[in-house]
Amino acid sequence: MNFSANSRSIESLNQEIDSLRRRIAELEAGKQPAVPAAYADFLFENSGETILLIDPYTMNILDANPNAARRLGYQRSELCQMPLDKIEMPRPLDATDAETAWQSSVSGTFFYEGQYRHKNGLLIPVEVSSRMVFWEGRDVLLNFARDIRWRKEAEVALRQVNESLEQQMQRQTAELMAEKDKLEAVLGTIVEGVAMMNAEKQIVYVNPAFVLLTNYTLAEAQLVTFDKLFEYGAEEQQAQAAALAKDKIWSGEVKCVRQDGYVYPSILTVVPMLNGDGRLIGYVSSHQDISRFKALDKAQVGFITNVSHQLRTPLTNIKLYTQLLESNFNNGKGGHYLEVLIGEARRLEHLVQDILELASLDSSETVLDLRPIQMTQLILQLSDVYQAHAAQNQQKLCCTVHNTIPAFMGDVLRLRQALVELLDNALTYTPAGGTISLEIAAPIEENRQWITIMVQDDGPGIPPEEQSRIFERFFRGSLVEQGDIAGTGLGLCIAQQIVQAHHGYVTLQTESGVGTSFTVRLPVDIP
Repeated sequence: MNFSANSRSIESLNQEIDSLRRRIAELEAGKQPAVPAAYADFLFENSGETILLIDPYTMNILDANPNAARRLGYQRSELCQMPLDKIEMPRPLDATDAETAWQSSVSGTFFYEGQYRHKNGLLIPVEVSSRMVFWEGRDVLLNFARDIRWRKEAEVALRQVNESLEQQMQRQTAELMAEKDKLEAVLGTIVEGVAMMNAEKQIVYVNPAFVLLTNYTLAEAQLVTFDKLFEYGAEEQQAQAAALAKDKIWSGEVKCVRQDGYVYPSILTVVPMLNGDGRLIGYVSSHQDISRFKALDKAQVGFITNVSHQLRTPLTNIKLYTQLLESNFNNGKGGHYLEVLIGEARRLEHLVQDILELASLDSSETVLDLRPIQMTQLILQLSDVYQAHAAQNQQKLCCTVHNTIPAFMGDVLRLRQALVELLDNALTYTPAGGTISLEIAAPIEENRQWITIMVQDDGPGIPPEEQSRIFERFFRGSLVEQGDIAGTGLGLCIAQQIVQAHHGYVTLQTESGVGTSFTVRLPVDIP
């Protein structure tokens, strides 16, 4: 398509139209024409555009210029007296027509877009300017029709380009949204707190874990500087600044400050984001709370320390009395020394057995030997055994079965061990003349069938400050230390581990000077 040629054609047509308009205005005003009438006829006959003279009352064509005949494929004589609607297609009166039709308030000329039909049936898009004029003693419609096929083709091409661009944009938008949803899904499931920042370290995005860890929402986090959320040591601060200055990843241990002021240790990683030109555009950070790992390290150190301490005492005694036995075998005290050695060996054996038992219960590979257990029978057997122990200590043991106890799927040896630990603990802290109670019941609570076993003593009770630590490994309360009571401090921990392995739990009730009760709660329907 030659747009330059079309532009010249449009300019030429506009000049011809302006000349005709001046001619018409002069005729209407009754003025002497500025140019001879022959000039107007010359323009009509030689114009490069389609010009029609139309009877406004019959809408028949009165005359057509040669170019009109050529453009429409007719002889000029064929067009004369031809109805206009034979060549001009009807226009729908809708919103589209309203956008392409208008009337000049100055000249009264009506402009609209339409279609002329060629003799061979081809439709030609045209832009028509129509005006009522007085010509040779009568009213006529003067129609100028401009071929706008090139413009329509350009509009179609532009529309296709726009549709193509819109489809591409929709596809890219959909892909970006899918990637965004995927990224948010990933960031929403990880436990590390993730924050995205601009080059000035102003936060622009945080994931749910970040909100949970710091208690800052995105809107709140955007109001603080990222570095204000963390406490750095001088060494970490210098190392981070040096790494980020070289656009390198930095990772180190810092302290995170929650919105409520709580401080917790965390591992922080900061990654610079660079664009295609290598220019810094922001940072991505991740941090995780390592309080649990710190506590585990501390517990491990404490465990090793306690084990070492517990082992050292019997080993020292064994070594000492072995030396005494060797050097004083004939002084009459050999029997006593041997008795002490046997006691310390048993103490050492019991401690090692407890440690091994805890290790077994901690292992993820621990397998319970689950079988049907008649819990009432187990409780009565333990009661018979401990009646004798209680009598030796001048204590009284009372056993009560409150109602019918259903069969229970469990590891009988493990459960027996847990109850033995609780009974040993009760006998240890019950004074002479005191009473130990052993009770079993089968209540229905929270729409579940339970078996409850309570071991109660009337000993000194547990001080409030020690109650939260009573199930800790190697924990021995102040009363134990003051009274020089034997034990490893592992019994209650082992009992709790065994009950938890059966999906149950142990509760504690105690009152100073009144006594203590431990209640084992086991669900009958173990999954």
